[in-house]
Order: sequence, then C-alpha cells, then structure tokens
Amino acid sequence: MQALFRLFIDIAIHRKGPQDVPPSGAVLGLALLAYATVGAVVLWPSAGSAAQVAGQVGTDLVLVTAIFGGLLAANGRGARVPQTLAALFGTGTLLSGAALPFVWLSARAFGDGAPLPGMEGAATFSVLVLFLLLLVSLLVTGHIVRHALGWSYAAGVLVAVVYFGISVAVFRTLFPAPVT
Repeated sequence: MQALFRLFIDIAIHRKGPQDVPPSGAVLGLALLAYATVGAVVLWPSAGSAAQVAGQVGTDLVLVTAIFGGLLAANGRGARVPQTLAALFGTGTLLSGAALPFVWLSARAFGDGAPLPGMEGAATFSVLVLFLLLLVSLLVTGHIVRHALGWSYAAGVLVAVVYFGISVAVFRTLFPAPVT
C-alpha cells in the first residue's frame, strides 16, 4: 500500500508515468475506490444529500473512464487503459485529499454566499489554494496523458484542459447550483 502511495506521488511530481503502474485489476480497483471515497468527502459540504454526492461521484467516474479510456482506444492504446485510469485515480486521490481541508474551509467561510465576518482572509486563502491545486491537477493529468498516448506534454495538458471544460459543462447541466 505504501509503495502504491509513493508511486502515485512520483507520478504527480512527474518522476514516473502511468506505464509504471502495475497492470492489475486490483490496483485499478483500489485506486478507483480511494478516488471515489475522497471525492465523496470533498463533495459532501456542497451537496444537498447523499444521493447528490453519489450521483456526482458516479458521473465523475463515468466521465474519466469514458473520455480517457475512449481517447486511448481511439488511438490504438486500449491496452494502456487500466494503468492510465489507475494513475489518474491515484493522483486524483492525492490532489483531492490535499484540497479537502481547503474545500471544507471554503464551505465554512462562505456559508450561504459572501464570506462570513472574520473569515474573509480564510476564504481568500482557501480559494487561492484550490485554484493552484486545479492548475497542478491539469499539469499532472497532462503528464499522464503524454505518457499514455506518446504525445507532447503540451498536447497532454491541452487534453486535460478540454476534459476539465467538458466536465464542468456536464456537471453544470446535471447538477445545477441551487438558486438562493
């Protein structure tokens, strides 16, 4: 378990790539389970219910699997799907875990809209950290895509940005923000 954790850190810091993930269904399953669990904890403060969290986590898993799995299959790299998905889920777990305290701080600081009195600094700091973690996530995903498809780093990051845009559009459509 510790070796797998270290592997995902090495992928996140660009020392290794998805090709270094053991091609094992168990590794993919463990990474997926960790990703879904941490994702649910991250989503909890903004979700209206457990069903909403489950729907959002499920949608995320489908999007990651369909888009990246489809991209690999379309480029004749279907055999790399399990390792690539495990790398995406494993590094996603790490980055979501790093974001967790800032998501919860933001939820507390913003309450129902504007920052609560005395929480303005915490709100600003948490939003800045979350933005930086988003940028890191795009770079890590680009790194994984680069290795999985044999493309340039810039092309990998472009794929990550396009995926992010698609993901935001799907989530805004399926899970619109409540009107207050």
